[in-house]
Amino acid sequence: MNDAWGYDDTETTQPEHNDGPKALREAYKAQKAQNDAILAELAEIKQERAKEKLSSVFSELGVPGAAELYQGEPDPEKARAWAESMRATFGSGAQGTPGSVPPPAPTLDASTQQQFQQMTEAGQSGTPLGNFEAAGAAVSQASDLNALIAAMNQANHLNG
Repeated sequence: MNDAWGYDDTETTQPEHNDGPKALREAYKAQKAQNDAILAELAEIKQERAKEKLSSVFSELGVPGAAELYQGEPDPEKARAWAESMRATFGSGAQGTPGSVPPPAPTLDASTQQQFQQMTEAGQSGTPLGNFEAAGAAVSQASDLNALIAAMNQANHLNG
């Protein structure tokens, strides 16, 4: 048949004739395949960016693990509202980032703390500490030189 119009029935094509409807169809198929690949890659990139945005929202709220549990739309405002509703539903002691609350300062002075420690130890063993054990505990709990000197003076006072 005639190959001038791109309708070749003989399976023998000549490479110098690439200007018919057949060549246009092949070019269209190649361009469509390339566009489909680009669109798939673009969709993947959009999905990754949405996940990054959501994880940053949850990190700002102090609940980075919630990004894996969130099933809603990848809208940062909706994600923030979801996280706040979950916080309200399940409760949360800390309303900021974890570790941002400083530990409470001790409210007992050293001698009261020592007496409390002695009572605790006496309650655990059933017998109060003797003078020797109390002096040993005070020496072992000393954190600096002055505390060690005070513990030794107290031990000497108990023996004397």
